[in-house]
Amino acid sequence: MQTIKLFCDVARLRSISRAAVAHGITQSAVSQRISQLEKRLGVTLLDRSVRPLALTDAGRAYHGGCLDLLERYQRLERQVSALSRLEGSVRVEAIYSAGIDLISQVRRDFLQEHPRAVVEVEYKRPEAVHESVRQGRCDLGIVSYPGRWRDVSAIPLRDERMAVVCHPNHPLARYRRVEASALASWPMVTFETDLPAGRHIDRYLRENGVTPVVDNVFDNMDTIKGAVAVTDRFAILPERNVQREAAAGTLAVIELLPKLCRPLGIIHPRRQGGGKGFTTTAQAFIDRLLENAGGDVEPEAATDAASAQLVEEKL
Repeated sequence: MQTIKLFCDVARLRSISRAAVAHGITQSAVSQRISQLEKRLGVTLLDRSVRPLALTDAGRAYHGGCLDLLERYQRLERQVSALSRLEGSVRVEAIYSAGIDLISQVRRDFLQEHPRAVVEVEYKRPEAVHESVRQGRCDLGIVSYPGRWRDVSAIPLRDERMAVVCHPNHPLARYRRVEASALASWPMVTFETDLPAGRHIDRYLRENGVTPVVDNVFDNMDTIKGAVAVTDRFAILPERNVQREAAAGTLAVIELLPKLCRPLGIIHPRRQGGGKGFTTTAQAFIDRLLENAGGDVEPEAATDAASAQLVEEKL
């Protein structure tokens, strides 16, 4: 990059000696570096037979490209430098089950790196998050099953694998994986059907030949987990949201076949012309969320023998 800057200054000043003074090096050093550049490119950049120096045709073409490259490089330097001085606020609204651990950790790390920034996070129902984004009351929202809205755009965040969740003493807890078609035998608790998660789970089960036996519905995941932990009902929940309970032995988690995933997305107001229109601070926070989202790994395919069975018992 220094050689490119040097060549551009020679072209601008039309003098090797003046460029040498501008860069604080000898005239001989400038001549040597320009000659090495010409040798590497295999062309002559300067017409040394005239005074002041002039560019050859190849020199003019190379000079134009170098100016564009330098402008983009300087713009990149300014953007990167600005990241260390991020300030201003970012207003985030998210559904209750949108990975509080992820959002809290990203927020904590982001504020530690950018102490002059402010990140406000509030948890609401999906329709309230969508309305806040639409009305511009927040910079971005995090929801499951982001739909296609006329005035709101979505950025995919991650896909979360869904699993069957039940009490450790439930008959389903004996199995390592279970086919959706086998779930018709037991009652379940699930999300309210006016929530996207409730509608998608209901559709998934019916597409797999199951008419759900729904004992109760709730509007949040914590209540569903609590109900499953003290009853003989099962639920279908994101596997990563029950890892703590599974490790503590209060809930059993069984792989669900065929695979069902819950997509999470970042929604933001749709701008005219298709641009996102984020502030630098909001864009930096979104980038950090995307870097740390960590979507679930695809589940291993069942063996042919296991696939032929409704359920596969644990070894």
